[in-house]
Amino acid sequence: MSQFRLHFFKEKTRLIDIDLLIHYFRELDDFKTEMDETSVRFSYVHSTLYIGYQYTITPRSTVPDIYRLSPNYLDVNMHLDLPILMSHFMLQEFLKAVEKFTKAFKLFIYHPLFEDVMPFKYELITEVHGMMKSTLIQKQHDVIKEYVFVDDKQLFKMLKYENDITQLKDYYKDIVTFVPKYQLLFNDKKLIIGIEIQDGILTVIPPEINVIFVRMKDQTLKTFDFHAISNKVMPLLVKVPGTVEGTHVLLKKYLNKFYKILKKASVVDIDASYRSVKSSKLLEKE
Repeated sequence: MSQFRLHFFKEKTRLIDIDLLIHYFRELDDFKTEMDETSVRFSYVHSTLYIGYQYTITPRSTVPDIYRLSPNYLDVNMHLDLPILMSHFMLQEFLKAVEKFTKAFKLFIYHPLFEDVMPFKYELITEVHGMMKSTLIQKQHDVIKEYVFVDDKQLFKMLKYENDITQLKDYYKDIVTFVPKYQLLFNDKKLIIGIEIQDGILTVIPPEINVIFVRMKDQTLKTFDFHAISNKVMPLLVKVPGTVEGTHVLLKKYLNKFYKILKKASVVDIDASYRSVKSSKLLEKE
């Protein structure tokens, strides 16, 4: 996958405490540290969305045209690679962490499309990343076939929910309530957004779903049209606090009634033209 690379600089020095750097990343969740003769790598993968980025320290500079840059800033031989093809929501989440990193080590940033080395600027990084993303989408048609384009407001809700899953699981662990991930299917025309649950369990209902896959008592899997009965079951649900709008949870006292209504919904026929899609392969419509 094509990468968006930021290079790191310090003002009037190139010294950076490697031991402190290694300790910094080891204290963060979901980071993996690797090192060999060629580089030191700090790799992050999101625990529920399975997309990430990597910091790399190299023996020599990898900055293109470094001699045209201000001599007040010195390359520390470290860069960050971010995916170009990712949602705006995930870019925002990643850049929050990158900004904290630059502040912790008093670093400046540079990209070949910047005029010069500069302090961390969220708006500029977002703008340049967006330009590169749009260009890639327009030109790399073979690569884009792997992705599905979704309304930006809809995608925000979906990714915010999946970003919050770990916290939601912790919140509901004492009342034995299932917190499902999305199950996504696409046939190049229609995106099916669903969840899979066991028959009869208490569950969180994420935003934007249109089907529910129910694993029946006999272990068969049935797909019910949730969109058609959502208005009927909404009074049986309550909003989940602290997460994105449209996230609800089933109340225990309405458990039987919920499944009774759900099983009366139309069964959705999903043919072999559909393929499974990961949330990391969803992008906003241009």
